[in-house]
Amino acid sequence: MAQEPTPPEGGPPPGEGGSGGMPVAGAGLGRRFLARLLDGILVGVAISILAPVLGLPPPTMGLGGLDAWTTAAVTSGIWLAYYVATEAQLGTTLGKRLLGLHVVGPDGGHPSVTAATIRNVWLLFGLVPLVGGLVQLVAVIIIAVTIATSDTHRGKHDEFAGTAVIR
Repeated sequence: MAQEPTPPEGGPPPGEGGSGGMPVAGAGLGRRFLARLLDGILVGVAISILAPVLGLPPPTMGLGGLDAWTTAAVTSGIWLAYYVATEAQLGTTLGKRLLGLHVVGPDGGHPSVTAATIRNVWLLFGLVPLVGGLVQLVAVIIIAVTIATSDTHRGKHDEFAGTAVIR
């Protein structure tokens, strides 16, 4: 099991108000959803510019053949790379930064590349043929429910990765 993250310098001391030593200032579902929406707009615009440059066919919502799967794989890879790179290097994405949120690892600093990958790997679930979209939807629901019902607002993906999103 992953070690519980501690807050970064200047944050509340471990154990203050939250269970398992997590800070009270864990980011709630609404703020995290809005940050994800802002990141989605940003990455979506970048992908819409990059896709034609890369020669990718338009997305077909899973109704195409190999070309459609290739487009989905490349765009999913861009999504994953964005979240892993920004969270591991900066401790936040642009959407999270605009809303004052930070991702912390077990030591209270930026998560490692491994931890950032683990917390975001669910973005690739949609690539599984036939059932991927359903699996990804189930993952999103589980993450949302666990964020909303946790005293520390940690989603299941945060628990697996040993991370937390704090204000």
